[in-house]
Amino acid sequence: MTKQTETETKEPRVRSVMYTQQIRLLKDKDWKRETKRIVNAVEPKYWASILHDKDVDDDGKPVEPHLHLMLYFSHARSPKSIAWEIDEKEGLRKNAKTERLEFFKNPNNGYSYLVHRTTNASDKYQYPLEDVFSNFDFTEKIEQITKNVTRKAQMKDSELINELLDLLYDGDITLKEVENILTGSQYAKAASRIKTVMLKRQEVLLESYIKEMTNNQLHKEIIYIYGKSGTGKTRLATNYANKTFHTYFTTGSSKDPFQDYQNEPIVIIDELRPETFSYDDLLKILDPYNFNVMVPVRFFDKALSAKMIFITSPYSPYELYSEILTKKKGNPRIDSFEQLERRIGLTLYIDKHYIYSSTFEPRTKTYIPIQDKKQKNPFYENPIYVHDEQKLFDKIIEPMKTKNV
Repeated sequence: MTKQTETETKEPRVRSVMYTQQIRLLKDKDWKRETKRIVNAVEPKYWASILHDKDVDDDGKPVEPHLHLMLYFSHARSPKSIAWEIDEKEGLRKNAKTERLEFFKNPNNGYSYLVHRTTNASDKYQYPLEDVFSNFDFTEKIEQITKNVTRKAQMKDSELINELLDLLYDGDITLKEVENILTGSQYAKAASRIKTVMLKRQEVLLESYIKEMTNNQLHKEIIYIYGKSGTGKTRLATNYANKTFHTYFTTGSSKDPFQDYQNEPIVIIDELRPETFSYDDLLKILDPYNFNVMVPVRFFDKALSAKMIFITSPYSPYELYSEILTKKKGNPRIDSFEQLERRIGLTLYIDKHYIYSSTFEPRTKTYIPIQDKKQKNPFYENPIYVHDEQKLFDKIIEPMKTKNV
């Protein structure tokens, strides 16, 4: 018997998205007003839309008029979150349908498709540039893209690399996007310079973050959520992140938890274990007033520019502390629990029925759920038990029945 718990499959997060929908199915049948409604809901950095009402199918018959809306976000976002917000947050976020979304590694490909200025759409109706509704100079953008395509066909490796380094430094392209554009040999030539640019970019971001937090007298908010597996700890954190900042980062493997961090304002340190960080590193990350923090990743350190940090763990804060000291052979006289406790702004205990505010009892060194500070838990899902032993047995035994065993 196997047990499937609440652990959610992590979605690949995206920055460049095209939304397509038939006009008759739009919430507002005026495509420009519908564009504004969606833009206000999902808050992209750049957007451009167009009405396609002159397309034909392979038989030459008119295609039903439809809206194309290209969206580009400052930070990578969950496709389900985007779809959910476009649909005015109807139903549960996890059930949002993403079929109307198309994802692009390079947003320029999406912008070009709006007016059919791509290689694959060259035989389709060429929409005038002025038909596009956008929050930037679309005509200038397409002219720039066209020039770049021509130039890149004749461009030397060094010129392409220099251009991408400038875009990387300005934050107009991500490291992953650079890796997708460059060939292996080009990346090898540029690897050390890419690292230098990324380090400088992180310095600039950190300086801006420190200035913002200091000038506005802000501090990082730290929320610790603990409870058994399957009770909805991660869903609680992501639900809040989606409804407030729209974008957030969830840590990956314990070996390199911040590898894919793109300076999102909310960080969810998911399923924290004693071996994930040293106690000293954990205290630095969670210090509400220490803004000058660089988190280690495989190739270079990244600026931690979070305004809110969630921790989810099967351990209570004190249990985590005790396990870290045991595994790392720490000194409790120097590395006291009080250092961690005072960094945490709110501790929540969650079971399958309720979410409790929780307080530390120094005498017993345990966290106690506060009974008059609880809320019903909407994030718990009953585990599904799958009786698959017989199926697996047959699967393993079947090949043995052949003569070539």
